Amino acid sequence: MLDRRPLEIFLAIAEERSFVRAADRLGLAQPVVSRQLQRLEGNLGARLFHRGSRSKVTLTRAGELFHDEARDALAGLLRAEQLGRNVARGATGPLRIGYVFSGAMTALLSDMVRGLRTAFPDLEIEPRLIETPAQLRELAEGRIDVAIVRPRPSWPRGAAVLARHHEPMLLGLGTTHPLARHDSIAIGDLVPECFLTPQFDVEDELAETVRRLLRKVGARPRIRATGDFITAAALAAAGEGVILAPASLAHLVIDGLTFRPISGHAERLELAVVGRPELPAAQREAIIAALSASRTDCRV
Repeated sequence: MLDRRPLEIFLAIAEERSFVRAADRLGLAQPVVSRQLQRLEGNLGARLFHRGSRSKVTLTRAGELFHDEARDALAGLLRAEQLGRNVARGATGPLRIGYVFSGAMTALLSDMVRGLRTAFPDLEIEPRLIETPAQLRELAEGRIDVAIVRPRPSWPRGAAVLARHHEPMLLGLGTTHPLARHDSIAIGDLVPECFLTPQFDVEDELAETVRRLLRKVGARPRIRATGDFITAAALAAAGEGVILAPASLAHLVIDGLTFRPISGHAERLELAVVGRPELPAAQREAIIAALSASRTDCRV
């Protein structure tokens, strides 16, 4: 099996046409260069150079044939070494990021990707829109590396919370809804409303937040489950109900949809950025640095 050093020596001699100059170029003693070349020729079973004098060295026919292969082999070895180092420090990918819809709307995802790209220009980053329960399964199974999720009482074994993001909530409703005439909405005015609430594999935190909101006025909410925030927003715009939504959803432009604050409601929604146990330290640090500098309300 060929090693990197003999190939470097062979190519240096071929280019310099001199053992002495090749040794100087590589920072080696000339006897070391000679021994390494002899060992290479022994392994190949062929002489690679005509040795007329120390000042004149030329390739044999075997050396000429070997030259291009040696150059390509050395380049491949160098690439493999660099790849191995990049993998070890997290500079190459893929880095698989799961995120919920709000992770994109709050700019958590874009801030994270921007920071990772600055730190690792060659990193392959693969974001995927996945709901929280599925993300946690994939994180536990090693199919994603970082998750942007709604909080849960517990996390997959060994997973670490890298940052937490908080944002206020707004009420989303149709522009023709009678409550849309008000600058802010009283909780008591929401009692008769139907709340369009995205729910997924398990009971979603947002549905429980709606219950806590109406409990303040001694009422139980009517909740209609939807598949996602986009569906809920479209239905609200059509007058089918209202949404208790993260403020970032107001960045979504849907004709006929508007947002209002709720008077006396200070509760905030949380997102957590969670990394798998095997996430390289350099990637972990880059994510934390990016989110620390984020313009969003993010705490690391």
